[in-house]
Amino acid sequence: MTERSAAELQDEARLIEAAKRDRNAFTALYQRYFDQIYSYCYYHSGRREEAEDLASETFQRAIEGLDDFEWRGIPYSAWLYKVASNLMAKQRRRPAWIELPEPVSGPVEDDPEHRWLKREQGDELHAAVRRLPVDQRQAVLLKFEGRLRNKEIGVIMGRSEGAIKLLLFRAVHGLRRRLSGSVKKA
Repeated sequence: MTERSAAELQDEARLIEAAKRDRNAFTALYQRYFDQIYSYCYYHSGRREEAEDLASETFQRAIEGLDDFEWRGIPYSAWLYKVASNLMAKQRRRPAWIELPEPVSGPVEDDPEHRWLKREQGDELHAAVRRLPVDQRQAVLLKFEGRLRNKEIGVIMGRSEGAIKLLLFRAVHGLRRRLSGSVKKA
């Protein structure tokens, strides 16, 4: 896990101030964080289109709320994750929508067995993460996908650092149990 240095945080603060003066400068923040936010949304939703919509709306709200954003020494990504989290909570209250299967396309790698095994393991892990309770899933994704510290996750989720440690412990323990159980069954 990479912890951001004081110089990196200062650089980020400068990017935010530049974006407040000139909206075109927001592009640097967008490029820096879009993949992380999209990935977070995808792991929560499990649907590419929904993740794209949520990530896009997150950045739309980010640029609209930029003038009200106050720098507090916490990475900007923590605020973006909070916005995405709120949008997902709002989305969960809406009725579900139907996803059409994606068409099969693209070149096949030289080693299809290796590709299949890697995909199967990834699918199994993603499915196990999706079965976690919402708060545990959010903590796991912020920790391992967002690479945030427990303190930053606590700010996003509105909980203490100790509560986040406990959530992560329970989540990882549950994932190990689920994944080791599926290996024994296979």
